[in-house]
Amino acid sequence: MGKSSAARNSRLDQLRQEQRRKERRRALLIYGTSGFVAVALLAGIIIYSVIDNQSKSEKRKVGYVEAASAAALTAGCTGIRNDEFRGNTHVGTTDTVKYQDVPPSSGNHDADPLPDAIRFYNPDSGIRIERAVHNLEHGFVVAWYDTKLPDDQVKTLEKVAADSGNRFIAVPWTRDAFAGNQHFVLTGWDRTQRCTTVSADVVKEFVTKWANPPAEGANWDSPTAPESGLQGGTLNVTADGPLDTAAAADATPGAGTMSTPAP
Repeated sequence: MGKSSAARNSRLDQLRQEQRRKERRRALLIYGTSGFVAVALLAGIIIYSVIDNQSKSEKRKVGYVEAASAAALTAGCTGIRNDEFRGNTHVGTTDTVKYQDVPPSSGNHDADPLPDAIRFYNPDSGIRIERAVHNLEHGFVVAWYDTKLPDDQVKTLEKVAADSGNRFIAVPWTRDAFAGNQHFVLTGWDRTQRCTTVSADVVKEFVTKWANPPAEGANWDSPTAPESGLQGGTLNVTADGPLDTAAAADATPGAGTMSTPAP
């Protein structure tokens, strides 16, 4: 083999080796970059998960207040507050519970909730507060209105109640006065929103979020309805108040209404 041929072969070997080095560098660059991206993505997912869990945990604590929506601000409403659990023991049918929160969003209550069939109770109905609190435990939204809510607002509430589904009831509050100038209060189990005026949009937002909350919520720091989804109780009342014993015996339960007390 001549010198020129040997030199040419040597040069070819050098070129091949150089090409292999370039390919190795390219592969390392590609795999290294991919690995870095994968690690960065994984780290991002972990960080997001931690932050998300912290955020969820914060939103489930007693005392947390969700920012008021645009509709809520327009209606003079607060944000929705997470309340402290106040008990859920059944009391006698004539017992009066002195609730720590006015109005209550949880607490001891009558064994028989109000029926599903009635959405609105008139101001002078004398409806038993303790029955309505039991509805909260079943995942109902209870809208309380006190004696200072203007008549036109009461009429508005009656119309809103008719359009808010069978997990919503409006009940007059005749005990201690509500705080401030907010005479209309929406409650779910351990959830409260106080309003100056009745707003269909605010009611819809609250019902959408807190009627029949998920079962897992019963274990939160500020728990949601522990018996979410259960129906109402005996149809022994009308919008104007309790029926007498004879009338109650003849009453026909409405759709989805129990004829015997609920758990």
